Amino acid sequence: ITSLRSVDPKWFENTTNLEVLDLSQNYLAKEIEDASFLNFLPNLLDLDLSFNYEPQHYPPYLNLSHTFSKLTKLKYLRLRGYVFKTLDQNAVYYLRNLTNLTELDFGTNFIRNADFNIFRDFPALQIINLSFNRISPSSDGFSGVPFYSSHVPLFGQYKEMHYFIYDQYSRSCSSKDREMSPSLPQGIEPSCTQYGKTLDLSRNNMFFINPSDFQNFAS
Repeated sequence: ITSLRSVDPKWFENTTNLEVLDLSQNYLAKEIEDASFLNFLPNLLDLDLSFNYEPQHYPPYLNLSHTFSKLTKLKYLRLRGYVFKTLDQNAVYYLRNLTNLTELDFGTNFIRNADFNIFRDFPALQIINLSFNRISPSSDGFSGVPFYSSHVPLFGQYKEMHYFIYDQYSRSCSSKDREMSPSLPQGIEPSCTQYGKTLDLSRNNMFFINPSDFQNFAS
């Protein structure tokens, strides 16, 4: 299914034992803000809501429904391609009590600003994927660069040249990657996780590194 704009909770009334749900590549940006269907999925372990952006929109924040807090068994949450500017405490507020959550995937969201301190509230978290964004660390713990730059194509052009190419590649490799290592997103080596939390910042605007931005990742 690749054309959904809403999810009827009735579809899941008799699927309370469901453990894996893939709703990626739809048009569910607004649905993610409500997501009442999650009330019927208490045993969900793996949820993929990637590439559910709203065309021609670039919202300032990620807005997740309070129903995400009901997914107490959730281990893997993939939210690539929602497309938003700032990843802050409010964006993950309803995920903080998910004590089994080991992987958060925010890749390919065009995130400009990211507060790395938010991840200290997730004791079980092992993998944080922030690849393919626009992040550049700064001295105040947040990061940001102008979205428009003489070195970077404008949003519409960048979307056509990069966004959909990555979308297609990601989906084409999805099944193989999950079969090889279901807990690792694209591009992360399994050996990295043995050292503790793994933060993937590949394909961002990393023109300098400030150690203070990563103090909460120290083992």
